[in-house]
Amino acid sequence: MQEVIIGKEGTQKFPINNSRVSRQHAKITVSDSGQWTLEDLNSTNGTYIIDDNDELVQIKKVSITEFTRVVLADQTSMGFTFFAQHVVEDDPQNYKAEFQYVLRIHDKALKEKAEIDAKIQKKNMMRFLPGIISAVIGLLLTLLLPFNQKVYGVAVTALFTALLQVIINIYLGKDSKLKDFSNKYSNKLTCPCCSKPLSEIEFKNQMCSRCKAHA
Repeated sequence: MQEVIIGKEGTQKFPINNSRVSRQHAKITVSDSGQWTLEDLNSTNGTYIIDDNDELVQIKKVSITEFTRVVLADQTSMGFTFFAQHVVEDDPQNYKAEFQYVLRIHDKALKEKAEIDAKIQKKNMMRFLPGIISAVIGLLLTLLLPFNQKVYGVAVTALFTALLQVIINIYLGKDSKLKDFSNKYSNKLTCPCCSKPLSEIEFKNQMCSRCKAHA
């Protein structure tokens, strides 16, 4: 079994100097069977995790995974945030495992974004239907109606176009998929060290431009 005390005077290999973190703030235990547990050690400002819904949840003692994001005190610069896995990393400057985890999420996000874009593109093509259908109907009425009745054909075509446009707009509505996508991934595609949102170049290089953490 492996046990790591986390805090300004903890046994973790990386330093923590943040003002709201207690000397011995929390404890992570990894059992021989690979079960991870996080426990708050009666810290002054609390221990939290980011759950699957990206919500900050205060804990006393909870089962976690190696890639649970742990928050000591708060998410400001006075608190401290890290992936649980980092406490068992021999080299505190090595973020390879965490970057690979975030990169897997990034790849999943890219595939999901491509699917959303494809669906939106198909839906947007429907906006051309009223014009196309109206043009066909107008042409048929022009050819089939007597000259003195063509004005009625124009009126029918205009009314049908307007009605069809309203129906399609109601059907398409406001697409919330992109907003939901952004909410789902915005807090996951961040640097495992400083939590800065990572750019595509940073994902490619697997290095954060702000804190220089790297794989």
